[in-house]
Amino acid sequence: MVLLRPEESKGRDPDEMAMGVFLKALEIVGGPRKLIEYRNLTWLPSLLEAAYAVVLREEFMKTEDEIAQFLGLTRQTVRNILRADPEAVMERLSGELRQRGPRAHIAGGLAKRAFREIREARGPCPMP
Repeated sequence: MVLLRPEESKGRDPDEMAMGVFLKALEIVGGPRKLIEYRNLTWLPSLLEAAYAVVLREEFMKTEDEIAQFLGLTRQTVRNILRADPEAVMERLSGELRQRGPRAHIAGGLAKRAFREIREARGPCPMP
């Protein structure tokens, strides 16, 4: 499925952008070693899906349905990701990771926070 036509991307690479958000989110939680300590590596796919969902929505203005179809998720899962509250996630993060792997909305909150931090660090210029 082609989600972005060349004229829509305007030189921006959604794969590169999603990977940047994913890596920033990992940094926020304390890095891969912290995940190994928590034994929660199995939720990394949810974080990557959330990174893509946030980038596709914020940078490329894709709908929940388009994102869901592209990522192979339900519309409700995409909605949960995009409606996640990054501040609430950060408040719950330390205890939540120790008890069980994050649900999609926690991954969504992390991805949204990571996206926001990247955008703020870059100022008015677009992400790569």
